[in-house]
Amino acid sequence: MRMGSDEISIGALVEGLDFDSLLKALAARRGYEPAFRDPPGRRDWSDFSPNAFGFAELDGRVDRLANLLLLAKPQPGACVAILAPLGPEALISILASLRAGLSPMLLPTHAKETELLPIIERSGAVMALGVPRIGELQPLHLLRDVAARSFGMRFIGGFGARVPDGVAALEPLLGHGATPSALPPAAVRAPIRVVDGHSLAGPFPVSEKEVLAKALEISRVLKPLTSSRIVTTLVGGDLAALATGPGIALLTGVELLPLGLFMLDDLRACLEGGRMVHLVIPAALEPALARSRLGGHKALSSLVVTRRAGEDDGLPRLDRPDLAIVDVITHAPERVEIRRRNPG
Repeated sequence: MRMGSDEISIGALVEGLDFDSLLKALAARRGYEPAFRDPPGRRDWSDFSPNAFGFAELDGRVDRLANLLLLAKPQPGACVAILAPLGPEALISILASLRAGLSPMLLPTHAKETELLPIIERSGAVMALGVPRIGELQPLHLLRDVAARSFGMRFIGGFGARVPDGVAALEPLLGHGATPSALPPAAVRAPIRVVDGHSLAGPFPVSEKEVLAKALEISRVLKPLTSSRIVTTLVGGDLAALATGPGIALLTGVELLPLGLFMLDDLRACLEGGRMVHLVIPAALEPALARSRLGGHKALSSLVVTRRAGEDDGLPRLDRPDLAIVDVITHAPERVEIRRRNPG
């Protein structure tokens, strides 16, 4: 299938860009400006206190974790499994893996041990990173149990204070301290691996260029200002989630606020925070937003709705002609289509 001229021009614009080069540029130019922020109610479902950090601190934490991963002497391009919602810990893990020349794979947070083991075995993952708690789930315990049955797993690292036995505590190693050894650019950029959150098929490789190309396509419609923020309710790690969250954030330098386990009070607080908000939601949440007063909030600058191909289009939709609204249609975990609903 031949590419359209617009698709070719977008591909040309992101040629040579990767997450690492974008983060380093942001850290150098805007180091103290906010990169990521937690929702105010995060402690309720994760035991982490809400936190925020700038681009320079993010770059330092990524460097420290990348150096730590390389201590295990993995082969270039080896897979790092990540069991965490799409928040700061998952993003640091993705960025650090790529900086170390490794291939990050975000696992579905709802999957059971018997479902995770085949995914990890298919990927050949040699390391795993995770968080202690997501609501009632205990990802680190799950990773430890899966690793005990996985032949190739060498290292399991955990964020936070409540790290179980058999898992390396990462927080003491990632805070402020001695400057880590500078890592040379990876000779070959390893792909990001994505898993279908519904069928658990995969993993499938996705390049950073593909993520950034979709992020640029969406950004052309949203036109985010650096003073605004992206608020995403997505927790998975497929191409749609990566492009609409970290992809746009790194490409534009806009603050990213992942809500994690969705709570209405957190979304309300984000809209009242004094910044214009570019909101990312799954299609299942749009009817509730359309009925809610939050759908008419003056701080809502644009809306990105992710849906699977064939998902019911007859659901109520937000009627805001003044908003830029984009539909991100997932045909496969590694293949999405961007449709502009209205330009705003």
